[in-house]
Amino acid sequence: MKMVLESELALSLARIRVDKLIGDIRVPQKTLKKLNDRIENAQHTFVVSSVAKFQTTLIIDDAVGSGASINQIACKLKKAQNTRKVIGFAVTGSLNDFEIISEV
Repeated sequence: MKMVLESELALSLARIRVDKLIGDIRVPQKTLKKLNDRIENAQHTFVVSSVAKFQTTLIIDDAVGSGASINQIACKLKKAQNTRKVIGFAVTGSLNDFEIISEV
């Protein structure tokens, strides 16, 4: 997704860097069936590596199930004062019996 937005669309947008940590044991969100497990995994998986500041930030995700990843990234951006408002967008989604997280 990042490559398409940056190269094919030639958008010159400012970015806040968010890194996904990959440790010895990688647990993909889609393998976790309980909402609390997804939230906890996302808390420990993403790191904000930027000092850039914006009024509004758009998070683009390829797919959303529970919303835990977007929600945890939004929480980290707001806590680090990188942004005041966050908008989450996913290309596709699946409810799979999850209660969607809709607010930070």
